Amino acid sequence: MINTSYSPLVSVIIPTYNRSYSLQATITAVLSQTYKNIEIIIVDDGSTDDTKDLVSGYGDKILFIEKEHTGQADTRNVGLRYAKGEIIAPLDSDDIWQDQYLEKSVAYMLENNLDFFFSNWEHNTIEKYHANVFTAFLKNKSIPNIGCYVFDYREFRKVLLIDSIAPSSGLILKKSSIPFGWNSKVNIGDDWVLQLEIIFKNLNCRVGFTKEVFWKKNRDASNISDGRKGVAFRKLHIEDLDLILYNFSSYLDNQERKMINLKVFQNKILISYMLLLKGNFGLELKELFIDSVKEPQLFLKALTKGVHKEISRNIQFTPKN
Repeated sequence: MINTSYSPLVSVIIPTYNRSYSLQATITAVLSQTYKNIEIIIVDDGSTDDTKDLVSGYGDKILFIEKEHTGQADTRNVGLRYAKGEIIAPLDSDDIWQDQYLEKSVAYMLENNLDFFFSNWEHNTIEKYHANVFTAFLKNKSIPNIGCYVFDYREFRKVLLIDSIAPSSGLILKKSSIPFGWNSKVNIGDDWVLQLEIIFKNLNCRVGFTKEVFWKKNRDASNISDGRKGVAFRKLHIEDLDLILYNFSSYLDNQERKMINLKVFQNKILISYMLLLKGNFGLELKELFIDSVKEPQLFLKALTKGVHKEISRNIQFTPKN
């Protein structure tokens, strides 16, 4: 960790919607940070529970903003407009930071002159627990067990296009590096699309990561993208991928377009599979057949990768003790 008297203001932005049951623990984790130069901004996306009463108990320790229910990305952007900090630290209202999360993350960012930094985490669902979420990525022998790994630009660009590896709660960003904020048209991966926009529009973007576990993600059925493997979720994901292809068309090379199209194909295969399990032989299966005839190599590659990914996911999850 570096020694510096410079402690930039960090704006912690917490979007929330009917999460009073978990919000208090999240707030407590922020107030317990060893890094003290922070402001806490909670943006309530039209909650109908007792969120307002809960937050009011903290007085002027928290800037509380209420708005109509318009979704997570809009809610984050409201917080961003109010943020005064040089560094932005998004935090979901059911996740928990370790006490030194900000101290260590900010130090790594300053030491390495990063545009954004993210850390490893432990992951809890109702029935399962695991750490080192992206095990294939973490097998990179260049990444130390302790300390900050700074990506080569092309390396991170490729990794990020393959998968969203930096959830909002484990991510800190220079405010000056954020082009416009979170895209409200994104259904699920608004944090992923934001990161793609940052690296596409800044060819000198510097990104750092640590294997050290700095925080805990809690997931339940109320999370839009968490624990849901149904047809509706996969269709939303395809819409997001189509949006990426459209919005960033001028930034993508041919190989990168193929990577995104492969992900579209994988989701179409999953949709057809899930529908077949229910005895549904409808339009989606017909469209998949037509697509597979048009692009047989892409179909086979998507099928192979999808099966391998599902096997890997089942292996890396272990039951809770």
